Amino acid sequence: MKKKKSRPKKASEFDRISTRVAELEETLRAIRMGEVDAVVVSGPIGDQVFTLQGAEHPYRTLVETIDEGAATLSHDGTVLYSNRSFAAIFDVPLEKFIGSPIESFVSGDDLEDLRALFQDAKNGSARGEIRLKTINGKARTIRLTLSTNRQLGVEAICAVATELTELVATNEALRVTETSLRQLSARLLQLQDEERRRIARDLHDVTGQKIAILSMSLDRLGRQVQSEGAEVKETLEESREVVRKIGEEIRTLSYLLHPPLLDESGLGSAVRWYAEGFQKRSGIHLTVDIATGLSRLSTDVETALFRVLQESLTNVHRYSGSPDAEIKIFAEGGQIQLEVVDHGRGIENGAVPVQIDGIASLGVGIPGMRERLRQLGGQLEVEFGRNGTRVIATVPVKKPDAAIAEMMEFSTDAGNGQPRPDSDANTRSDQRRRILIADDHEVMRRGVRGLLESHDEWAICGEAFEGKEVVAKSRELRPDLVIMDINMPGLTGIAAAQQIRRENPQAKILFFSVHESAQTVREVISAGAQGYVAKSRAGHDLVDAVRNVLAGGTFFPTLARSA
Repeated sequence: MKKKKSRPKKASEFDRISTRVAELEETLRAIRMGEVDAVVVSGPIGDQVFTLQGAEHPYRTLVETIDEGAATLSHDGTVLYSNRSFAAIFDVPLEKFIGSPIESFVSGDDLEDLRALFQDAKNGSARGEIRLKTINGKARTIRLTLSTNRQLGVEAICAVATELTELVATNEALRVTETSLRQLSARLLQLQDEERRRIARDLHDVTGQKIAILSMSLDRLGRQVQSEGAEVKETLEESREVVRKIGEEIRTLSYLLHPPLLDESGLGSAVRWYAEGFQKRSGIHLTVDIATGLSRLSTDVETALFRVLQESLTNVHRYSGSPDAEIKIFAEGGQIQLEVVDHGRGIENGAVPVQIDGIASLGVGIPGMRERLRQLGGQLEVEFGRNGTRVIATVPVKKPDAAIAEMMEFSTDAGNGQPRPDSDANTRSDQRRRILIADDHEVMRRGVRGLLESHDEWAICGEAFEGKEVVAKSRELRPDLVIMDINMPGLTGIAAAQQIRRENPQAKILFFSVHESAQTVREVISAGAQGYVAKSRAGHDLVDAVRNVLAGGTFFPTLARSA
């Protein structure tokens, strides 16, 4: 019986040893896997805690060697632990740093920011930037990340500091460079517009005028060779046709470079003129809505908005496939706003527009226009949809520049004087109708004078070079008819005509200009003129126009019928 009882005892001992071996194997596995940081060993002198180097050493080495600062702070901000990088960021020796309140190394407004970060960290975590001034006086920017840790036996705050000084300096340098590039871009666009304006004026005022004079000379020559043979007449007619085409090409080039109506009548007139031509060239129907009474703006603002319109309509024609578009210009909240809306393809399904400077690229001109508007205190927005695109340009309304302001002031104030009665200078011994010619080109004035003085019923009573002069001479000489160009220095022909009509509602005005467009005709009609003749058709139309207007009628070219 005793032998039978010894067998369970041996089995129980074997089970206990097997269980212990399994526990030791599990402990060894945990140590190898890094799941155990320390081991508690019971001995004659009590329990002892042995830290395993394999668990702690890699982490401590990592914290001590990283470039970012790492520290443990008490709840009141005292440094309990710090690596050398954290102390170096605050430019304090490590042995002096540990045990000191971190607030003692921060001053000014940044001290308040630091305290706010600590307050936020007590509720979880916080991140923010502070600025430090080191011993050598150099300003440094530090990003602090704070988080509360309650696993160390006491409530502590773990802090990580990142040096941002070089990054901030680099960003500032990039910002300055970007600003300089934007200013340069805007200046280049401005110079481009100025050069376009200069070339356009040269083409109009010099080449275009000479072409017009040549056309007039050919017309006069044609009347003088009526008795010559058919070959001479045919050659002369061919020459006249070539001159006409050259004049049209020069005029078109001049208009595309810089529309004269932009300077003479303002943004509204230039937009209407451009819209008419765009519809004819592209077949895209445009609806133009310009607020009534839109005042003149500065040259830079009017030019910038007009260029935005050109670029936007170009993109509508090239990319949208829209059969129509709307243009709106209105003033609201101290700003002038231009909108161009199309109903084309918009953003196709799955298509993502390319971004340039924060907006989708509609072409190389749009980013430049956005910067030009920014230089004027405005902005450009592009709204993309699946059924079209909306371009919105806004610019603060400012006083017009000196040239426009002077023109507006003259046109409103100069009329306060009463018309002078006929003086001795106006007393005439014959009954011929008296005509005043106003053009800034002497050769053109001579050509018109020669053409009209060949008719005995008319007399040239005077000539004027610029807009203010024609107003003054009209007041003094009281002519029966004023023939003037639209584009003149000082005061445009449109403004001069308005002033003349304001002083003398019975005055008869005939415009004689290189410009040929339905919008130009509308402008001269609104100015109160009774007639309009294109210089390219002076030989055919000028005499008939003078005769009709002096007889109390009007004379406008076929072009006016569509106006």
